[in-house]
Amino acid sequence: MRHGNAARRYLSLLVLTPLLLWAAAASAADLHLAPRLEAKEDLSRVVPRTDGNTAVMRGGAIDRISTSGRATRVATAEANQTLILGDDGATIGVVTHRDGAADFAPTATFELIAADGQPIWTIGETEDVTYVISKTGTVVGMSLNINVAERNRLHFYGSSGEQVAEISVPYLEGGRFDPAGEIFLSMSSTEGLAAFDAHGAEIWYTPDVRLFAATAGAKEVAVLGQSGLRLLREGQVVATHDLGGLLVRRLAIAPDASRVAIAAKHEIRVYRGTDLLQLWDAWLETEHLAYTSIDIASAGGWVLAGVARDLGRGAPAEERHPDGEIRAYDAAGHVQHRAAMTFPAWNIFTPTVRLDATGKAATVSTRRAVYHTVLP
Repeated sequence: MRHGNAARRYLSLLVLTPLLLWAAAASAADLHLAPRLEAKEDLSRVVPRTDGNTAVMRGGAIDRISTSGRATRVATAEANQTLILGDDGATIGVVTHRDGAADFAPTATFELIAADGQPIWTIGETEDVTYVISKTGTVVGMSLNINVAERNRLHFYGSSGEQVAEISVPYLEGGRFDPAGEIFLSMSSTEGLAAFDAHGAEIWYTPDVRLFAATAGAKEVAVLGQSGLRLLREGQVVATHDLGGLLVRRLAIAPDASRVAIAAKHEIRVYRGTDLLQLWDAWLETEHLAYTSIDIASAGGWVLAGVARDLGRGAPAEERHPDGEIRAYDAAGHVQHRAAMTFPAWNIFTPTVRLDATGKAATVSTRRAVYHTVLP
């Protein structure tokens, strides 16, 4: 069931001024954002940990941020090194690059270490330039040859650092593990999306993928490509939906696969997870606002979205997006809670929202800050 009509919404925009609309949105803020970190340098990754702390990678270092905001340095990169933060926010990879390069040369050594600094295993030279570490400790290395993309490879490493599989993935763009850390999903600009188990065995493959979001174990995966939105179950397409040319920026799937959410610049849509029937949509009040992120809880839970304000091309680059807000939509698509925020620095992901497994607590990050909030 859709709320309203796009034409009626557009006509209402012509009547109300953007300034008044933004003021009304800001005054409705009632979600409390508790600051966890305010940094002077850019944050390259933010990972909520199961112990309630938050792992943050910034400026060649990884810190553990407590619930009170206290930062503890966990690891620091030395010359010719890159740090890799594991999906659990605890395990860390230390890549020492060959050829004296800063961050994009093949590996001289790779060391997997625990949060307390204890080494788990170490390997010597490889052709990998970066790595992904799952919540279960599985490591996948990626060999990205920017000059000969046909030679790109995935390397799967075992519990002692031994290589257990090498997979050729032409035009590899990257990859990540599912939320449970069991399945590795690799993206290729020409080959689409492929799912592999921890030993590198291919489970399934689907073409034409630009964005994807997966449930635990990748049992259900929502994918977006030129052909529209598709829902996969155990690798098989079970539902499709034509988006009518909508340019989608973000994609999310509920942990129980009950709903799929997409965010365009000015619109979000939520679909039923069984057949991709559209349940509702929501529009921003003015073109000077834009969605930057979206996450969705299990059945009946919240849909959380990040919104940024754009002052337009006439504003200086660092001042063009000064503020925004977090919006919490209920199961029927109505905004129930808001939290206004300012951005001393901005990027296209600011603000980023991430719900926890309960669908109640959320981590909110910007280019240089981290916040925590709890929904009712």
